[in-house]
Amino acid sequence: MSIQFDPRSALGTLAQRGAAPVGFLQELPTVELTAILYLRQWCDGDTARDQVARDFRLALGMDDAVLALIAFDGLVQSILRGARRPLMRHGIECRCFCGDESAYANMLAAAATGDRDDAMLFASHLMAGDAAYDAVFSAIRFGPALLRLSRASPAPTHASPSQLTH
Repeated sequence: MSIQFDPRSALGTLAQRGAAPVGFLQELPTVELTAILYLRQWCDGDTARDQVARDFRLALGMDDAVLALIAFDGLVQSILRGARRPLMRHGIECRCFCGDESAYANMLAAAATGDRDDAMLFASHLMAGDAAYDAVFSAIRFGPALLRLSRASPAPTHASPSQLTH
């Protein structure tokens, strides 16, 4: 019996690194749940982004919603531009979350509560160097809005954790 290793087949798993499920959405605190669901929606296209904007307006009022949307877009763009590899996400309807989503949500929660060191630690999981600093700075700017959004509604209006399916 012999064992063969083909490095080309092992490389296929690198493209999916960060996508492995690490938990279920219903297990998350509201801040982290809100962060993940809005990230999924924002990355799902214009129609989903319109829903995010509607949620922000309902929870924050028009003026604060505009500022929050600008901060959120800057945060997502910062993370996507500075990522070490493609940021992995599960679908909007999925009821579990992956490692990358967990790092993102924990970075946001830490930044929102003023814990810059932990925010930087989680950001460094997703990106390197200056990109991580930019992401944490953006997360700190968006943090107060995220806290208000998570208090206004237990989850974005498109779904609740019990309605989500894998």
